[in-house]
Formats: sequence, C-alpha cells, structure tokens
Amino acid sequence: MNMSTRFSFGLLTAVAAAGFATGAMTGLQGAHASATRVYTLRAGDKVKIPTIKQVCELTAEGGAPDLLCERPSNAHHQVTIFRDTILVWTVGNPDHAAWSGRP
Repeated sequence: MNMSTRFSFGLLTAVAAAGFATGAMTGLQGAHASATRVYTLRAGDKVKIPTIKQVCELTAEGGAPDLLCERPSNAHHQVTIFRDTILVWTVGNPDHAAWSGRP
C-alpha cells in the first residue's frame, strides 16, 4: 500500500468516523447497510455523507492533499481535514479558522 493510498484510506476513515459520531450524538438515524465498504479517493473525487448532509472532495492545496467538506446548499462552515489537523472555516472568511484541532 503506497503513501497516497494509506493517506486516502485514513482520511476516508476519519470522515466516516466523524459522520457516525455526529449522527449518534445528534440522534440522527444512521444509514442501514449490510456491509462495510472502503473506498480509495483520488484528487477531485467526491463523497456524499447523507446522515450529516455533507459533500466532501479530495483536493490538494499547495501540494498537500486534504478533504474539503461542506453542505451543498446553505453552508455555514467548511471543514478541511489534513493528515494532522482539522480546520473549520466560516463560509466567506477563509483567513481565520473558526475552530482547529487534531484528528
């Protein structure tokens, strides 16, 4: 497994875990699935997480791959997930993160 595949797998795992945790904490009904699926994302690929109404796209800003997530309509915040940092931005204010933390 090469470095980019491990990174993509790690990002997808982190987003899925965050989605399931958010759904469990807010009482949202989770998706009923019979099997777990793992997907490898490449630059430009998008993934939709219906439980938390988010669409995420794997991008590379400045050569560092990241996962950018936001609601497709009426977005208030954008979430950028890097290998070692998670940043939450208020839409329209990309200069100052509203929140940051570690995965």
